[in-house]
Amino acid sequence: MKKSRLTILAVFCLICAMALSLFATSVKATTMEFGLQEYRKAREDGAQYAYKVSDKYVWKIVTYNGQSIDYDKAIYCLKAEQGFYTSSPGVFRQEYDTSYDFKNKSSMPTLPVAEEDYNSIVWLLNHAYIQSAETATQDKATLLANAGLTGNIELTDDDLDVIQQLAIWYFTNKEDPVYHTDFAGEPSLQVVLEAKKASDGGTEDYKAVEDKNRDRWDQMEKLFKYLVTNAKSATESSNVNEAPLSLDRTTPAVTAEGDNYIIGPYKINKNNDTPYTLNVTVTDRNGNDLTGKYTLLDSNKTDITDKTITDLVGQTFYLKISADTVVADSIDGIKFSMNGTYTTTTATYWTNSTNNTVQPIVVIERTPQEFTDNNEVFFTVSGKYSFKLVKVDSNDITKKLQGVEFEITTPTGTQNYTTDENGEINIADIEITNPGVDTITIKEIKAPEPYKMLLEEPLVLNVTKDLSNGSYTATDAELVGYDENAVQIQDGVVTITVANEPKIFDLALKKWVSKAIVTNEDGSQNIIETGHTGDEDPEPPAKVDLGRQNINNVTVKFEFQIKITNEGEVAGYATEITDYIPEGLRFVQEDNPDWYTREPLDGRERVATKLLENKLLQPGESATVSLILTWINGQDNMGLKTNIAEISQDDNEFDLPDIDSVPDNFKDGEDDIDDAPVILTVALGDTVLYIGVATLAVAVLTAGIFIIKKYAI
Repeated sequence: MKKSRLTILAVFCLICAMALSLFATSVKATTMEFGLQEYRKAREDGAQYAYKVSDKYVWKIVTYNGQSIDYDKAIYCLKAEQGFYTSSPGVFRQEYDTSYDFKNKSSMPTLPVAEEDYNSIVWLLNHAYIQSAETATQDKATLLANAGLTGNIELTDDDLDVIQQLAIWYFTNKEDPVYHTDFAGEPSLQVVLEAKKASDGGTEDYKAVEDKNRDRWDQMEKLFKYLVTNAKSATESSNVNEAPLSLDRTTPAVTAEGDNYIIGPYKINKNNDTPYTLNVTVTDRNGNDLTGKYTLLDSNKTDITDKTITDLVGQTFYLKISADTVVADSIDGIKFSMNGTYTTTTATYWTNSTNNTVQPIVVIERTPQEFTDNNEVFFTVSGKYSFKLVKVDSNDITKKLQGVEFEITTPTGTQNYTTDENGEINIADIEITNPGVDTITIKEIKAPEPYKMLLEEPLVLNVTKDLSNGSYTATDAELVGYDENAVQIQDGVVTITVANEPKIFDLALKKWVSKAIVTNEDGSQNIIETGHTGDEDPEPPAKVDLGRQNINNVTVKFEFQIKITNEGEVAGYATEITDYIPEGLRFVQEDNPDWYTREPLDGRERVATKLLENKLLQPGESATVSLILTWINGQDNMGLKTNIAEISQDDNEFDLPDIDSVPDNFKDGEDDIDDAPVILTVALGDTVLYIGVATLAVAVLTAGIFIIKKYAI
């Protein structure tokens, strides 16, 4: 920059200084002294180099501390050829006393660049390579890679600094073709020259970089085009200082596909172009590294074999883990973690509060930042089964029992259930989260009438769970201490069939002779009480001694008691009682107004009563009816007589059959049928005749002694 130009600018500065101070709202800071240097910091070999573009200097801006020059700060001119005011001719130094946050547009009273170019300049500053930054090595590698520069890099750090400066001037010096030229629609870098400082302090001739090293020049031009082209498309949002990467908020899920589990989708979002480092780890929930145990899949769930997760930034991907690995390693979840570093850029715009003609400069600094993000998905291996309980009648398994109440404990908790109209309890979708055995406890609480509970202790059902085709399912089941055929597994449903036994309906009949009524020849009457109750076993015969009377002039009647007892568990009715009249006895209606005759059965006369048809007999309860039969007089009417009474009709609320008897079947051996033996003796000379009425057998042991054997059930 020439001295005459600086002098003119100084005069302009004095004219404008007063006006500027009237409206500028600044942030006061420690005064900084900046200056221009033709030659840049010495390289490792001690050499210093200067640069021009066409015939114009690309100065290196430095700071002074009063004693030495600091080349290390990254300082850029926002406007080419705007001078440094100095009171000392030939000394290109200037004090600056006002600074602003260039990235905070509202902090500056006047933008030092055109509004339309502001975002482009910010983008260039954010992406500039700063040699002195802690992250310089990574920043440089990222910048070159983004520009498409790989392989043998010929560019020096000075080259990078110069190209970054020229990219800024492309936007701020549009009127000058040296700084702003497009060719074929693309930004074009003008001739860059380089000169080495001579050993005697002089300057060697400037030579075009293109002539010195064509590869180096091509790389400079490519970097320039990259910077300008991307800066042109910059927006306010693209310049936000936030972490460059973040995990997409889509929640990954675990699904079974064949013998594998697919976890995803995952996506690492690229928020901006800020350079970064990235590390990714995939572990189980206990922190165990799963490297080598999973396969990367693309968005179509196709295997990726030539990339790592860090190569998939901005893309959707999945992880695949075999089901065998999940089981063998007891993997209960996947933790996807990423961390890395990036830098935030501080851009401080410096000016002079009394001279707005000074070179507008920006000092950029980098502050290292870290980012971290993770996503954890519980690795619940999908699987479920259902439990079905079927309640049936033990006597007829096709009959399903509704209304049986149970308390059932499954892995999800304890709950009361009642069998439905199909006799079923259905518990669907019992989740399986791990292999092993589920224990289901089944406690019967209440059985519907007329059934009784058979399960005094709760049933224990052990369900074995195993992995099959990528998901858990019930593979076996055992009902402890119960019929193994009561358990079935089909299509993921564990079914047990349990029977209930109906309560017993059992009406029993007992018959005995309570008294004998003898009307003698003289008309007198003897009533002989037997004292029998029907509980005697064996029941002794009722004995009547007629003495030496004319048997044809004597009337003998026997009063029989017939007791019906409910020996079962269900209340019921003895709707009809039938008595089978043996030969030698007859039925007199007048003596038995509540009885009626029935048609004979196999030639045997029958009478019946419905005295108890409306009498509900509760379990253990009894009711009694009586019947009077008259002996048919005659000396030839002697010997064993069989008299039988039977329950010929019964009923109960549930239509249950009698457990051990069939009504009205006249069958020996049932407890709804019984007898009452009687013995009548008549003395005729020295011979005693015995008339016996019995149900089964009379065994003559000695004269006048009979043993009656009753039916026993």
